Amino acid sequence: MSRRWAPRQENRQQGFTLVEVLVGMSIGVIVIAAAFTTLTRKALRANEQTVDMQQNIRLAMELLSQDVKQAGFGSPGVAIGNCTSAIVPNDQTPTSVDSGPDSIQLLVPAARTTGSNRWTLQAATSAAGATQITLQPGAVTDMVSSGLVQNQSYISIGGAATLLVTGVDTSASTLNVSIPPPLWFQQEDQIYLLQCIRYQVVPAPDPGNLCLGKSPCLTRGVAGVTAGPNAEAPIAEGVEDLQLAYACDGCVAAINGGIPDRIIDDQNGSNSFDQADFLSNVTWTTAPLTPDKIQLVQIALAARQSKDDQGFGESNIAVTSDHTLSADPNHRRRVLTKTVETRNVGL
Repeated sequence: MSRRWAPRQENRQQGFTLVEVLVGMSIGVIVIAAAFTTLTRKALRANEQTVDMQQNIRLAMELLSQDVKQAGFGSPGVAIGNCTSAIVPNDQTPTSVDSGPDSIQLLVPAARTTGSNRWTLQAATSAAGATQITLQPGAVTDMVSSGLVQNQSYISIGGAATLLVTGVDTSASTLNVSIPPPLWFQQEDQIYLLQCIRYQVVPAPDPGNLCLGKSPCLTRGVAGVTAGPNAEAPIAEGVEDLQLAYACDGCVAAINGGIPDRIIDDQNGSNSFDQADFLSNVTWTTAPLTPDKIQLVQIALAARQSKDDQGFGESNIAVTSDHTLSADPNHRRRVLTKTVETRNVGL
């Protein structure tokens, strides 16, 4: 009996060659690297925007805090511009919860402390008094460009005397004032120009272009001035809210008869200092609730990224109990709060 041998089936299954495996791995690595690079760039961009936002809000807080501390320095006791007092609060909605940012105007001293045109006395005055003072060459010209106006502006010499400027001579760098005897001042004593400065938040779309195309922003300058050194100009972009609250001493008639006693008024009768002692929805125009009684200013600033960052936005944010910002799905936000003690208000 003979045997028949069936033909052997060839195994046609084939694997990947080493070259194909290496090519596939290379392509995979390239795809993964590209995706990782894209995500990394997006994260770095988002982090850079967050850092910029935090720097902006801290700068804004520092500038505003410094002006609040100096508000009232050298005040002559009369209105200067819109500043009928050292601090002029402006709550957005004094009768209820705010629907937008507050603003504030402050009487602050401007100075130039360095350079050949620094605002200092070039020559001392005598104890016999003086009707004219001489400043460093170029100083008076610089002061005029900064808003000094004859018969309207007040200067303070070293914080010791506040004087109305009745005459200006830029070529001789002199100012006409009235220094009564026996008051006298030394060479290089500092001269301050008193100015009424407003802080306000300008939201989009910013029809006046105060934010220079980068609204929202926080501006600083003399209210309504649009050109020159005193013009309202942006100091921090991305700031979309400013909320202010004030603690006072002597602004409640039922507490010590409305007479300041160096103790912050206990607004809620808790026998302790707490958040309820800060007032926000107040007009500050009716005695004893007047700005000269303000001792503490609570500042709350809210800022957002300058560019869209989809997927990393924020839900509703309560800046203070008086104002809540609506959700923004395209921007990250930060809120910074600081309480500042006034130094010169009410003096």
